[in-house]
Amino acid sequence: MAEEVAKAVENSKPRLPLWMANLFVFAFLFCAVMAYFLWQVQQARKDFLKHVREHAVLVAEVVQLSARGSVLARRSAEEILEAFLGNTARFVDYLDKVEPFTQEELTAFSQEAGLMGIRIERARKKYVEGPSGWLQKTPSDCMPTPKIEHLEGKHLYLFSLGREGGTGCVTVGISDVQIRAMQEHLGLENVIKTIAGIPRMSYVTLEKHSTGKKGIPGEPAVTMIDNGNIRVAEARMPMEGKELIVALDAEHLYRSTGRMWRNFFVFSAALASLGVVLSFILYRYQAGHLTQVTQFERRISKEREDASLGRAAAGIAHEIRNPLNALGIGLQRLQLEGDELRDEHRRLVSLMMDAVHRTNNSVKSLLNYARPQKPNRKPTRVDLLLERTLALYSSRCEDLHIKVTQEFHFKEIISADPGLLGQVIENLLRNAIEAQPDGGFIHAEVGQKKREVYLTIKNGGSTLSTEETDRIFEPYFTTKTEGTGLGLTISQRIIQAHGGRLEAHTPEAGIVIIDFYLPLTGYAE
Repeated sequence: MAEEVAKAVENSKPRLPLWMANLFVFAFLFCAVMAYFLWQVQQARKDFLKHVREHAVLVAEVVQLSARGSVLARRSAEEILEAFLGNTARFVDYLDKVEPFTQEELTAFSQEAGLMGIRIERARKKYVEGPSGWLQKTPSDCMPTPKIEHLEGKHLYLFSLGREGGTGCVTVGISDVQIRAMQEHLGLENVIKTIAGIPRMSYVTLEKHSTGKKGIPGEPAVTMIDNGNIRVAEARMPMEGKELIVALDAEHLYRSTGRMWRNFFVFSAALASLGVVLSFILYRYQAGHLTQVTQFERRISKEREDASLGRAAAGIAHEIRNPLNALGIGLQRLQLEGDELRDEHRRLVSLMMDAVHRTNNSVKSLLNYARPQKPNRKPTRVDLLLERTLALYSSRCEDLHIKVTQEFHFKEIISADPGLLGQVIENLLRNAIEAQPDGGFIHAEVGQKKREVYLTIKNGGSTLSTEETDRIFEPYFTTKTEGTGLGLTISQRIIQAHGGRLEAHTPEAGIVIIDFYLPLTGYAE
């Protein structure tokens, strides 16, 4: 049965400690969280770059539409100007035929019509203009086909119309200020400047085409720029022989990424702390469980040893005690009836009797050790037991010059086995006396600490080291030339059977203190 229990205990031991398995689980969770976090960061960056590309394409389309609109607006404006200036030139030619214009009249007409000036060329290259010198151009033959001409250097639009009859021409001019203002308003620079002012748009420029940047075919090439002062995502895409550069503010991405990192570190710290705490709890739980298993194994082993020892003791009692009794009886008859024995023979018989007694005591000690200790509890006073035992050994202590002192701080009745406790006290006193054959001291004390009653025996003459003191309760351990080494072991078992404990320590060299503590749960009123 004991082997089956031991086997079950052995099988119950975990192959892998629970706290270590718990750490593995939390390490796996940490790796999973880390992977998910990196995926989130990568996804956020990917979405942001996609957003930048979409904005770059949108801006390029807006710029292209604006460029086309600017060209169309200029053409429409020039067509309107051409029609206006042509009608004005025809009207001036008609009026000049009715009555020729003077310079003053042309000046007044120009101002009233909102023109820069009018020039009428007549026969023989004579001309009149108003205001004077507005054209700053020598007379020239009019083109056969009427057309509008833009003099950018003079900011003028001119329209020349050949006069009826083929002699001379009429030239009218108007300022290009309004056309230029319209072009500037609808031009690329103004459109780019307006787009650059949109929130979260850092800058938009149109530069010469660069072949150094590579991106996905058909999509703008995006580059993250972080020089400390500026954090942008720059998208480049070709447009009509040039390169459009659109830069979006990436501070939002960096803030989001930083917030994600902070959340990750906080969550990781919480996860790590939880893992450590749970692992520590599991470690303590498993350590306690293993301690219980170890104690259970030791108890099983001790019970097995006690059972074996009990069987051996019974055999020893049967096989040894009977011959010892026969030897003892024979030796006693020799002592009583051997009148003819010489002195050396009587001395030999006495030595043999002592040997028989020692052997019998050894067998008795072995039987006491093997026998289960079951206290027969009665109302008992520990101080009286100690006092009686001291009285029995008082004469021996005087002979050995051992000074005995005693203190009684507890004189109450407890529930205990007086016979077994007396055996323990006698064993402790006997050991204290035997340790001091040349004299010394013994101090005995009975008192109470919290819910325990204690008895202390302190004596000198100890030759035990700290390591030997820790072993004095082990079976068969002894430093004496005689004895079985079972006295203190039996005493410990008696105290443990009462629910108490037996302790020993050496406060200094040559001194040993042995205490036993009994619980007051069995206190009898």
